[in-house]
Order: sequence, then C-alpha cells, then structure tokens
Amino acid sequence: MFRNFLYIIKSMLFFLSGMLIKRKYDVVFYYPQHFNRGKNNENQFFKHLLLSCDRNSISYIVFEEPDFIIKSIRNSKATPFDFIYLLVVLLRKLFSSEMTTQLKDQEIGGFIAKVFFRQFHFKNYITLSQSMLSIFRGINPHAILYDLQHGIIHNNKKNYLVNGVAESNLVDNDANLLLSGESYKKILVVNEKSDYFQNHTSVIGSDISCRSNMHEEFNKNILITLQFTHDHTADENTILLKELSEFIASVKVDVNLYLKHHPRFNNEVDLSEILKLSNVKMSPIDINECFTLCSLHASAYSTSTFEAALLGIPTVLLHSENEFNYFQKEFNYPLNFLTDDFDSIEFYQEKSKIIKEWAIAFYTPFNEVNFLKSLR
Repeated sequence: MFRNFLYIIKSMLFFLSGMLIKRKYDVVFYYPQHFNRGKNNENQFFKHLLLSCDRNSISYIVFEEPDFIIKSIRNSKATPFDFIYLLVVLLRKLFSSEMTTQLKDQEIGGFIAKVFFRQFHFKNYITLSQSMLSIFRGINPHAILYDLQHGIIHNNKKNYLVNGVAESNLVDNDANLLLSGESYKKILVVNEKSDYFQNHTSVIGSDISCRSNMHEEFNKNILITLQFTHDHTADENTILLKELSEFIASVKVDVNLYLKHHPRFNNEVDLSEILKLSNVKMSPIDINECFTLCSLHASAYSTSTFEAALLGIPTVLLHSENEFNYFQKEFNYPLNFLTDDFDSIEFYQEKSKIIKEWAIAFYTPFNEVNFLKSLR
C-alpha cells in the first residue's frame, strides 16, 4: 500500500507541474500495469514501437495505468498515471449516469485537459486493450487514436466486433487498430456490416517473429497456458478447469506438465489438487523460457498458440464445450492430434513445418514503414 502511495505522489507531482511546464510529444503510449510481462518488467507489446520511435527521432511519453488488485510489477521507465486515473474514477461517479460511457469519459477528458493538460500537447495516442480511449479523445479531440492488438481477434470478439457491428468504444472515438497480420484484418472486414475496419486498420506486424525451430522432437515436456480470468463466468471457468483435468489425466505419467497462468489470473479457480500430481509443475514466468523448456504446447485458446507455432512448437487444443474453440472455427488451426502422436520425430518435424506456415499469415514481422506511415 505504501508503494502505491509513492507512485500516486510521483504521478501527482508530474501532472501538477504540467500546469506550468510545457510538454510536447509526437506519441503518447498508454497501457495498464498488468502488461509488464518482460524480464525487466517491460511492456513487450510496445517495445518494438518505442525502438522505432527512438530510431526515427519521434518524441513520446509512456503512461502506465495502475492496477491495485493484481500485484503486477511496475515499470520504472514509464510515467505513473495513478493521479489522473484515480481522478477519473472519482469523476465517473459524479457525472450523470444518463450519459453513454464514451460520452461521459469524453466529458471527463475535456475537464482534465483544461486543468492538467493545458501545457501538454500530443498528436497520436497508442493504447492497449482500448484503455482510456474516450478519456484521451476528450483530452485531445484532434489526435489520432490507436489500439494496438495484443491478443487474438475473431468474429464476435467482444470490444471489437459483435454480430457484424463494430464496437462503439472504437466507433464513437474514431479509433484505429494496429494489427499484427493481414489475416486478422480479413476476419474483421469480411464479418462487419459497415466498412469501419476497412478504413480504420493498419497492419504493422508484430515483434513475434518467425525464428528457427526451438525443438526437433517431443522432449516429454508440455507447456499448458491457462485461461482462467474474471472475464469468464464461474461456469465458464468451471468448464475450462474440467477440460484441463481431463487433458492432464490423458497424458502419460512420464510427461512433465508445466502450467502457466494468464497474466490476469486472480485465483478464479483452485488448482491445488492438480498441483499435487507428481508430473505437474508451475512454469517459468518468462514465456521464452517456457518454450525453451517445453517442445509441446496445450491450451484452450491462448495467443501463445501463435507464438509456439512460429517457433515450430505444435499445440494440442483442449476442445471446449463452449464458444472458446476459436482456433478451430476462426483460425483454421491445421492440427488436431493427441500428445502421443508427437512421439515420432518425423511426425513432429512435419507438423512443425505446417504450423509455422499457418502462423505467419497472422503474425508477420514488424513493418516499421507501415508503423511510421500511420503516425501523423
């Protein structure tokens, strides 16, 4: 709690000084604290964009939104947004409840701009998970707003496209998407009823690059990336837990299973019984260490399926009884095998080649030229 207080004070001093000190940036980067997932508590989703800005003399500032519930580590290189964040939370309670969420936040942003952003100027705003889009639209009605893709996007993806209609948080804020591959853009454009995504998406690629195969054979270690979060209902988490248990029971006892929690896991399910099994362990925190350790991956619908594929690591999909089987319905994942099938070296290497070719269409290498073109 004391540590949170220090960040609030640091944040308050920054924004109070901004009432007098003129600051001007080409880009404002903004993200919630739980995206600090790198070895040095870095936000890996922004890393390649920041390096591009550095190489091309583009000025920027990085704001980090606090998370007082999940105990994520703070990034010392980011400017804490704690003071403004708490002010936004307070003002949301005071403004009329009859307003739409977007309009209310735009009004709050306009108010904050007159007080704390009078000397603060920026042209572009890039965020993750659409965080504070309406607030920053209110702060600067003329800025170009972007949401950087950080996970899978599919037809009927909440916050993007539902029943052919683009998400109001994007439309009402005239926000654009920065996507990792043409296949994602195609999913949005083909399934929408209007042409919003046709005109509001840029494919800039990803830092998730296609590299040499990490493994040549199945080494009896399987990484299981879990999807237990508060985003799911209790029933949905129960189904996911049941499928996880069934999968573990189907695996031979000489195979080691390494469980990796979702970054927003907050004890939504109890895994104590599963962790009592002799061949079940918690994985390393860093995903790259996980892939170095494990030559097979299993998940219900984790984005890590793509990361694994680009390293030549096959995924065994945990067939879901609900709507979570995106990789089969939306992305046409080319494999559908059991863990035992990968015991053959020839089989493993053949499937590694197939999934790598499949994944490249969704995660092309970062295209700096396209990124720079998107900035004003």
